[in-house]
Amino acid sequence: MTELEEELLKQNEALTNELSLLREQIDYLTKKIFGRSSEQSKDDKNQIDLFDDDSSFNLAETTEEKTVFEEISYKRKKKKGYKAELTKDLPVKEIHCDLHGQECTCDWCCTSLKHIGKTRVREEVIFVPAKMYKKVYYQHAYECPTCKKDGVDTIKKARVPKQPITHSLASPSVLAQLIHQKIEMSLPFYRQEKEWENYGLRVSRRTQSNWFITSCEKWLAPIWNELKNQLIKEKFIHADETHYHVLSSKKQKSYFWLFRTIEQTKYPIVLYHHELTRKSSVAQQFLNGFSGYLHCDGYSAYKSVDNAILVNCWAHVRRKFFEAKDSSSKNTPASQGVAYCDKLFQIEKEIKALTDDEKYQSRTEKSQPILDEFWQWIESFITLPGSKLGKAVNYALNLKEGLMTFMKDGSCALSNNLAERSIRPTTIGRKNWLFSASERGATANGIAYSIVETAKANGLVPTKYLEYLFERLPNVEDISNPETIQSYLPWTIQVQTACR
Repeated sequence: MTELEEELLKQNEALTNELSLLREQIDYLTKKIFGRSSEQSKDDKNQIDLFDDDSSFNLAETTEEKTVFEEISYKRKKKKGYKAELTKDLPVKEIHCDLHGQECTCDWCCTSLKHIGKTRVREEVIFVPAKMYKKVYYQHAYECPTCKKDGVDTIKKARVPKQPITHSLASPSVLAQLIHQKIEMSLPFYRQEKEWENYGLRVSRRTQSNWFITSCEKWLAPIWNELKNQLIKEKFIHADETHYHVLSSKKQKSYFWLFRTIEQTKYPIVLYHHELTRKSSVAQQFLNGFSGYLHCDGYSAYKSVDNAILVNCWAHVRRKFFEAKDSSSKNTPASQGVAYCDKLFQIEKEIKALTDDEKYQSRTEKSQPILDEFWQWIESFITLPGSKLGKAVNYALNLKEGLMTFMKDGSCALSNNLAERSIRPTTIGRKNWLFSASERGATANGIAYSIVETAKANGLVPTKYLEYLFERLPNVEDISNPETIQSYLPWTIQVQTACR
């Protein structure tokens, strides 16, 4: 074979590989734009996928109009107590429909009718719109008449509760509602401005923003700091991060970092931390003092955390193989990779209710053989460099040590999905208000998200908890004292009693 022929063969092979990668990319983007977003495997074998290339499927048959009659020979049982379950926590107001005066006489003989009983006819839920009213505080003063006769003025004034924000109209309930609407309902301030006008209060969005930032910095930040101190003491932590935009920053992207406890912990903590960078130094500084298992994705920044044993996510491995999967065939290597991951997740479903020791034992017996087979299988074939399958294989091989960590302790999770679900509220907020004008605002958002989500994780009503804090913390003598702050954490008895 001449040198020219060899060169042509190499060029042909390179073009063939490039064509294969481009076709794969087109197929992936087509599914991304027009296909279903769910990564769930299909259980129904008869379900038709938009991108299935099945020759047995005849388009003409689908366009032919068919009339199908279904005869229902049974009666559906009405579920008892459904409405009662929906309204069990609502207060009840009874409406009695009586006959009065002339109506309460017989139409035939005009004799007064006698009451013989009542029948429950229906239930309906009534909506009462929110309202605002003004509280005016008067401080009463008292003097001692005896001392006054002696020429000494002794005056004592009644104690007035301190405001969350001095010289402001913002009460604890207003601040709690402000944070609830922005953080839980993802309402930008300009929408709140319009809604509050309907209640009779004209407060500009600039004022609302100042109230939000000040209340977070002054009263919620000490709670956030103490929650962080508690989180670092945990043995198991989940971590994730997502991008954000701050107008005052020169950088195009800043980031919300999430750190939280595992699902089965006694005292759940969910913390959000805003930073202008995604560098490893952020994780190092935040987790300074932590020693234990850190659940995360494959982002290299987490490798730099001292004394952290990385627990990498099998859901990310499955996602890589799922993206490489060809919908027209079920026997491809990518489909086999998804199947291996599905087996591991099925085992986790079966052992979810077990204790940590029992989980460890079950994983050793059931998951370990699947893992051994998976690693042997994944090293058995050669992939096209740059292809989706090649990226999936390399991703799994590069993270092999972290992907096997969940086998060391029954408390470890197979995936980092808990962190991904927990960081989702910030992405919903980002889609609604788009950005923060300043870094202070973004930091305040992270603090507010932390308090709200931690309250929900501990079974509290966030608005009740926020109002509880704004009423009491301004009247605390030493808010910098950790022991004082600990009595206001979401799991304490007094907070649970007042805000659950």
